[in-house]
Amino acid sequence: MFAITEPSDPDGSLSSQTHSETLRILMFSALASHLVSVTSTILVTLLAYRSATQWLRASENPDNVNLSPIQYGLLVRTLGSGSLMAIINTLRYTSRSKRARAPRVFKEAFIGVTGIYILSHTVGVIDLWLHSSARSISVFRAVPTQSDAQFGITYNDTICGPFNKTELPCQNLISTQLDGTYWAYDEQWMYLEGYDTIANSNPEISLESVNDVVILVPGPDRNFKSTGFIINTHGLQVECTNLRDQCNRMMAPIIEAFVHGSGPVTNCSKAGYPRIPYYTSGDLKISGRDTRNIQSLVIGIIGDEMGGMHNGTTDFSSGWTSNPASTVVQLRWGNATAQWNSGTPGVSYLNALDLYVTCELSYLDVTAQYDPIEAKWSILEKSLSSPELASVFWTPMIFQLGTDDLKHTLQPYIMNKGVQTVDMLNSLMAKYGIAYAAPLMQFTAASNVTTPQLVAVGLYPAAPTLLLVGCLYLYSLIALVIFFLACTANNRTIFVPRQITRKKERDEERSALDVAQTWLTDPLPFVGSIFPGGDGQHVARSVESDPLLQVYDSDWELGKVGIGLYKGSKGEMIFGLMRQSHSRSKRYGRVFSTVDEDGALQEKVPVHGSTVIGPSLAVIGKMEC
Repeated sequence: MFAITEPSDPDGSLSSQTHSETLRILMFSALASHLVSVTSTILVTLLAYRSATQWLRASENPDNVNLSPIQYGLLVRTLGSGSLMAIINTLRYTSRSKRARAPRVFKEAFIGVTGIYILSHTVGVIDLWLHSSARSISVFRAVPTQSDAQFGITYNDTICGPFNKTELPCQNLISTQLDGTYWAYDEQWMYLEGYDTIANSNPEISLESVNDVVILVPGPDRNFKSTGFIINTHGLQVECTNLRDQCNRMMAPIIEAFVHGSGPVTNCSKAGYPRIPYYTSGDLKISGRDTRNIQSLVIGIIGDEMGGMHNGTTDFSSGWTSNPASTVVQLRWGNATAQWNSGTPGVSYLNALDLYVTCELSYLDVTAQYDPIEAKWSILEKSLSSPELASVFWTPMIFQLGTDDLKHTLQPYIMNKGVQTVDMLNSLMAKYGIAYAAPLMQFTAASNVTTPQLVAVGLYPAAPTLLLVGCLYLYSLIALVIFFLACTANNRTIFVPRQITRKKERDEERSALDVAQTWLTDPLPFVGSIFPGGDGQHVARSVESDPLLQVYDSDWELGKVGIGLYKGSKGEMIFGLMRQSHSRSKRYGRVFSTVDEDGALQEKVPVHGSTVIGPSLAVIGKMEC
């Protein structure tokens, strides 16, 4: 299949589907087919010059193999029309077992005309094939644009200040109040921007999930939908694992007998987290009722330390984490109906439902690309961000921003047998974790900015296209060969004295090759020889190269040509041509006036083996075309 960009006239709109185009290969194919059809007759005419040369040469010696009458008739029809029926009739003749020996001029002319006919119609069939199988499609082409598009997103260190490991990450935004330590306590706009980003209502920054990675992308106010580009941005990928099967449970026969759930979790020491579930008061009754004050928390893990339960990152001796960062998520739903939640990834009690998972948070530096045609984001490259940057980004989550939203969003999944709970938790953790980092970002310039342009592409099957080109090359080669042979043919000149010319003013010279070619391509010279006319100019007419001038055209007084039955010389009735006089005159049979050729013809001395062919006409030399 060949694909070629076609000239088109789109209206310029990205969403428009209307345009016009010209399929150039189809136009070329149609033009070539018409040219071959038209020029095939010209090639046959040029081929007739080659045949005329051979015929003249064969006629110089009576011992040479020359055309029989039927061969001459078939050759005139074949070279004159080049039609299928003429070729078929000639083929029927050549297939006879008993026929006259065919001279070279007959064979070459028949093969040449047949080849030209087959090749010209083959081009037509290929053209039809190409027209029926070719098609066009509309595609968009990216046109580079010189634009300072501020679509990239990067960390802005002016808000948090430079990385300083002697302090907590983003120490500028951590403040201690009477009731505890808070993140961005006096910066309500940061909370609002984080909420808007999660709700996809932030006009400047949005979230996009690509292959389980949530990345920050420009918002609708950036007006980027009709532009293609590549940006650097940040993203978060989260992988969580349920700890349900790695935690110790209290045997509760009463619960196991009456409640379709797991036994209450006492701790997760087997998973390496003995302080999980984390609580500060209460206990677990043998009846299954749990009075422990287990709260929904995202607990950070740095080495052997756990933090975020009370005062965010200030719970650590150093709040700088590695990347990926480790967390344990414990969520509790105080819902009595949870006791009938058999098969959930959480743990069922008489009065509550818990979920304990460990999550790895991978903060990423991402190179992303936007495709305006499909309105789709893709990630070209991604790599782990620096641990310092990861420490800044996870700080809002360790201060429990979004934990309540996480619990409420997950509740329908965990209450509905929780098949997709962990997968949803992965998505929500990534979404919330990077959304609360959005206020810390600034825009940078995008690269490879392009504007899509609608273009038409013609799709052409390889087979008919290559066949068409091959046939055209072959046709051109045949045309050159025929033209060369016609131009290099020996051309005898016939001398015509002025007394038998039309104007009788001066002697004239005529081409024997032109006259012979006319005899091979047109029946009029033969008609003129049978009906010479009574004006005495039949000698001059015999050497005219224009077939219209070789036939005498009379009025009714000199007779017309009819066809029908007439009486022969011996009285037999014959069907054929007859000279027909006026209707008042008597009709009679074959009246082809016989001119006294012995008195009219004067034979000249042969030149180069050629004899005189008419009264006062002589071959006087040869010429090259």
